[in-house]
Amino acid sequence: MYPLNRKNCRPRAVSCPTPGPISTPCTVSTATFSNLSPIVIPSAGLATPYPSSINVTGLSGGVTQVTVTIIGLTHTFPDDIDILLVGPQGQNVILMSDAGGFFDVNNVTLTFNDFAQSLLPNSSQIVSGTFQPTNYGFTDIFPFPAPLPPYGSFLSVFNGIDPNGVWNLFVFDDLGGDSGSILGWTLNITTTFCS
Repeated sequence: MYPLNRKNCRPRAVSCPTPGPISTPCTVSTATFSNLSPIVIPSAGLATPYPSSINVTGLSGGVTQVTVTIIGLTHTFPDDIDILLVGPQGQNVILMSDAGGFFDVNNVTLTFNDFAQSLLPNSSQIVSGTFQPTNYGFTDIFPFPAPLPPYGSFLSVFNGIDPNGVWNLFVFDDLGGDSGSILGWTLNITTTFCS
């Protein structure tokens, strides 16, 4: 029999890894909603319908980005056009106001995105493309049932909200003599949901 070696009998220290933060899986999704009913812009006053609405349903999480596309804008004096988007919790942004001067627009499609490289032109021809929300001059007051000012300047005003509910597009011609129409509009909504 061999003598017991005490150093082999010492309990061994066991090192355990320190637990890190628990990762929460997040899902980023993008959905598009459309209203393709025409909007008639009179020579002055409220468009028909006023507002034009899109009901957003079935989305999870908070908004991380919104873009808006105005389809088929035609007008004989685009400087008269004011367009306001209002979300389901009341946040709002002027998409365009007093842009384009007296240059007719015919069937142009405008996408509004905070990350676009430019604003709509102030006093030159508007062409189809992607632009930042654009508001020139003094802030126009949209007639009821649109909210009163102040109005937002960026689509990021919707970040973090629950996107489900009714989104309203208010279109208003603020000076007489010219008219036009919009063929429809779409909302592109990106949300992030973390379980």
